[in-house]
Amino acid sequence: MNVKVCDLLSIVTLAVLLSACAGSPVQETPSSPLHVLKLDNTTLKATGSENQARALPARKAQLEQYQSPKTLAGLQFDGEISSEHARTLRYRDPENKEQLILTLSGLPAGWDTMPPQRAVAGYYSELRQRRIDKALSNSANALSIISERLVDLEGKPSAQSQMRWVEPNRPIQNQALLVTLVDGNFIRISNASYQQKTLWLLQQAKRVLAEFKAAQSVTAP
Repeated sequence: MNVKVCDLLSIVTLAVLLSACAGSPVQETPSSPLHVLKLDNTTLKATGSENQARALPARKAQLEQYQSPKTLAGLQFDGEISSEHARTLRYRDPENKEQLILTLSGLPAGWDTMPPQRAVAGYYSELRQRRIDKALSNSANALSIISERLVDLEGKPSAQSQMRWVEPNRPIQNQALLVTLVDGNFIRISNASYQQKTLWLLQQAKRVLAEFKAAQSVTAP
């Protein structure tokens, strides 16, 4: 097993810094550099973020308001899995070479008073740890985290990452992950491809987010 994290800083530390600079948030542009950040598991456990991120919301999340677009970024809707606390929308291309998952979920108990940047960073760190745990579960797997950053995306905090996944007897799979918080609910977009590059996938995730928000009957302010 190989988990490769390239020269990273603490994403939790970054969230605190962004909170302190809330008066002048970092605005993302197409030419923005990819800032590489590190998730410090020791720090997360000390702050309780890792455990809180795994907690279910105290009440049913209000997710029925969201529409399920038939297509997003050219990918076709491929079904939905719903529970009391989350909705997972699946999309894929006609040739089944690309796949994308959009997940809606509510805030865990006690997170409604947390600064949005910290909530997004905490949720992202838990999702990141799941992928690391999957790599650790099999010595033949390999996960490379190419970049991670926490930025202001259209006025909302957004955690974004690019990764590569390797498993036996399969080609390298490029992946991207985008997490944001809109109207008190998390929106998570994860996609993967054996052909497209990680940066392309991240741009696709941003396009999916924009199209998903535009498809809603009541868009976020």
